[in-house]
Amino acid sequence: MTGPFLDGIAIGRIRRIGGDALVSNMVNMFLEHGAERVAAIRAAAEAGDVKAVEHIAHSLKSSAGNLGGTRLQETAEMLEQKAAQGVIDDDCAARITREFDETAAALRRTLEEPAP
Repeated sequence: MTGPFLDGIAIGRIRRIGGDALVSNMVNMFLEHGAERVAAIRAAAEAGDVKAVEHIAHSLKSSAGNLGGTRLQETAEMLEQKAAQGVIDDDCAARITREFDETAAALRRTLEEPAP
């Protein structure tokens, strides 16, 4: 079960390429580095650093997309695009935290489920 925050197709593709070990490795890296990126986005947004928000949101967008975190990917892309225009969307930045948490929970459940 992946839920609305996770598109299971990406996980299935990773599993076909490298098995459960690759899925586990990629998910664990995302959980660690994703949490760091979310914290960095919040700090950059609070500091008004649009360039940092743009850069970090781009990185989060890519890593979320690789694992099928489509909702997080879309929100990070929106934040990135606004920052590229010189605007920090505070609502979007706040949504990033919630969506990361939901995506992370879905990914943890994926690690606990047996492979199809």
